[in-house]
Formats: sequence, C-alpha cells, structure tokens
Amino acid sequence: MRHSLYFCEKWFGPKKYAPNVWTEDQARAAHVGQQTYSVLVGSLERPHCVILVMANAVAADFLDEQLRPYLSYQHQVVSPGMVFLSMAVHREFNGEAVAKASRYTFDQRGTLEIRREVLFPTREMEIARSQIDVSSNFTPFPEFGGYELFMRAERQLN
Repeated sequence: MRHSLYFCEKWFGPKKYAPNVWTEDQARAAHVGQQTYSVLVGSLERPHCVILVMANAVAADFLDEQLRPYLSYQHQVVSPGMVFLSMAVHREFNGEAVAKASRYTFDQRGTLEIRREVLFPTREMEIARSQIDVSSNFTPFPEFGGYELFMRAERQLN
C-alpha cells in the first residue's frame, strides 16, 4: 500500500501542525546529512503517523482523530545502519490529558520492563520485568523514503 508522505523540519505536537514544510529534496538532503527531519504519513494537516528521523534514532508516533499520540515507538541506533526498538508506549486519553499509559522498555540483552500507569482519576503504577527474545527488535536504519516498517502500528512486542 502506497502512503502519501510529507516532510518537515519537525511536527509540533502541542499545536498539532508542521511549522516548516519541506520539499522532498530538502528532506533527502537532511537524511543524507544525518540531520533531524519529520515524515508526515497520510496528510500534511491530519497525519495518522509522524516519523522523526535523527542521526542516532528513529521515532514514530501514531495519532488518533484528535491528533494525539496514542502509540509511540522509539528505535535507537546500535551500530552503523542498524536500529533497535528500545521503547513502545500506548496511551489512553481523558480529553487532552493522558489517563493511562503502558510503556514497554527493551534492552539488547533481552530484558523487558513493562510500566503501566493510571494517571486519572487517581495515580497508580505497576511494574513488571521479564527476559524475552529481542531479535526481532533489530532492523536496518531506513533509507530515505523507506519508512514502511516504521509506519506499522501493529507489531509483535515480544
């Protein structure tokens, strides 16, 4: 499936817009120069996914109808050309405020920490740790325009 891609310096989440829209050539130059840029997937005004490409990381936020990031993935560069999915966060909202969040933190040795927080109406927290196979958390750093893996909201979180 082909998605419409738009580029900008950075998506401004609090105001829900892209202040500096870029051409594909500007974004390609940033990618080659290992400079930070954002990819808006689907629409410039109402993207369903925002990918932040940095020299040392790739992050993806999946947005709901109100443009709130309900799901986030963070990948850290672990070797030249290779990233590791180090964190996933799922959020539920009460208005604009986060009411519940589950954060999955992975390390390369296979430790998974799950932190579940209820923030509204009262604050509660639960933490669990386990050892898992994280081999599927490693993936190549994206080539310019090759963001398909990072646009997938549904993933196997070992």
